Amino acid sequence: MENNTKNYIHKFEELLAMYEEVCHWFDELGFSYTRHRYGVYKKHLESFLRMAEEKSFPKDKEELLTFKTGFDSAYIEVHEIIRIYNALRNIESSEFLEQIKKVTSGREIRQKEGDDQARDFLFELSVASRFIKAGYSVSLTSVCDVVVDLGKDGILFVECKRIKSHSKIATNVKKANKQLTKRIKAGKTSKVRGLVAINITDLLPYTLDLQPDSAASVTYIHRGVSNEFTSENLTSLAVGMNRKCLGVMCESSKMQYFSKDADIAGFSCSRHTDYVPYFATPLFKKLSKLLSNQDIK
Repeated sequence: MENNTKNYIHKFEELLAMYEEVCHWFDELGFSYTRHRYGVYKKHLESFLRMAEEKSFPKDKEELLTFKTGFDSAYIEVHEIIRIYNALRNIESSEFLEQIKKVTSGREIRQKEGDDQARDFLFELSVASRFIKAGYSVSLTSVCDVVVDLGKDGILFVECKRIKSHSKIATNVKKANKQLTKRIKAGKTSKVRGLVAINITDLLPYTLDLQPDSAASVTYIHRGVSNEFTSENLTSLAVGMNRKCLGVMCESSKMQYFSKDADIAGFSCSRHTDYVPYFATPLFKKLSKLLSNQDIK
């Protein structure tokens, strides 16, 4: 696929200002941000800004590590919820209120083991947001995770799975394809297709020990580990496929700190998406281009 990735630079103060809009949005929806994990994230961002301005980061290694763990988590989560807010803020809240309620109830740090339903619902909203930003209408209150109105191209059912174990890839993809096959058969039109969307953030290798010198380098690192993942797991990603299912969209997020030799000081949050088509179709090619490279602004 043609690489037309753009890299955007945001000042930290700009990110914090965007996030404050999200916090006010939570309040307007009836979920006071100070009472859930998104209030904790705001404190992490504000603490970092204060420390940077005063040049007073913790000197104790254990205290610094504790702060860094919380800040790194907040930085990624904040980027994701800003994207979702930008897509959903002009949509009738009844479409997504239940999902937001569950999203805010989650734990501060993402869990690589056990249930983490808050981030499962966050992923559904993230996928829906991609389609909204691409110009499509979506429904989040159907029997399927996300239902997309493709206009003249028909209806698209999307099943979302956030996968936390390599041993569960095939099981989750097979389950999603089975669910899609059922939805498609029950469809009221022949112009209906399916798409499996998986989040593979927890399956990609650790890369924070690498120190890229630019946002473009961050993207390169992320793309490399994501491409390797899809190449190594093609068989598992095809389990249960059928001709009405377009294929699999693999989404992931990563944070990287710039090296001391970088032109600018700071860090970067990258979100990368790989696509595994089951069959070569113009629709899948069209969607993959529209759904990629979506910045938070």
